[in-house]
Amino acid sequence: MRYCKNCGLLAPQDADRCPQCGAPLPPLPAQAPVASSGPHYHEPKPTGVPALSEGATLATLLLFSIPIAGFILSLAWSFGFTHNPARRRLAQAWLIRTLIIAVIVTALAIWLALMFAAAMSNPYYYYAF
Repeated sequence: MRYCKNCGLLAPQDADRCPQCGAPLPPLPAQAPVASSGPHYHEPKPTGVPALSEGATLATLLLFSIPIAGFILSLAWSFGFTHNPARRRLAQAWLIRTLIIAVIVTALAIWLALMFAAAMSNPYYYYAF
């Protein structure tokens, strides 16, 4: 479909003049030839990291559950002391989870300490002797 430059009417494809005002219509734009009838899809390249086996994942999580050694091990594997990228990602996820839990526990401990301090500073608090 083409627009008339004179009156702005949308003219049909087969017309060479505007049906409303009679002005000559601009030429049809050249269309590129279509090479094929269907879309071209490419096989996606795998971008993920191959997963650890179930046994390796379980062993890694059991090592992480050891209190101090697990934290040190997750730090070491998170910052590249392993050649397995799946283990590195698991260590990074475990480290982030551990840090989030540490922040929550610290905030809860501070809140409880403040509540206890407020209760102890109350002048109406009685000691049971």
